[in-house]
Amino acid sequence: MTARQAVELCRLLTPRTALPIHYEGWHHFRENRDAIERHLASAPVDIQDRFRWLPVGTGVDLDV
Repeated sequence: MTARQAVELCRLLTPRTALPIHYEGWHHFRENRDAIERHLASAPVDIQDRFRWLPVGTGVDLDV
């Protein structure tokens, strides 16, 4: 899934939170976090606000 596809999916599904995963770490990924964030910057604010970047290797309470 590309950043563009992720933004479109969030527009269609309107999730409360979107957690990007599997965007770094393997050589076959074409968009890293910087590229995704650049694309998100042009998305509507309500979609930008849904994305939550999790710290790598750290437990997080998602409060769901």
